[in-house]
Amino acid sequence: MLPCAAYLEGEYGVNGFFIGVPVVIGGGGIEKVIELDLNDKEKEMFTASVDHVKKLIDELEAMD
Repeated sequence: MLPCAAYLEGEYGVNGFFIGVPVVIGGGGIEKVIELDLNDKEKEMFTASVDHVKKLIDELEAMD
């Protein structure tokens, strides 16, 4: 298990974004996203991180 930016499709309640999460990596790349049980503080920090990524993407798209 290693931390890696992975495209999430429902894991951790996130869809359509590359987010740093624990994964299993094999010969073909990411084989599985590991969903850890986060406590309330960890969930809050994770959500803040995801929101920051979304904001940055919105700002970049607005430059177009």
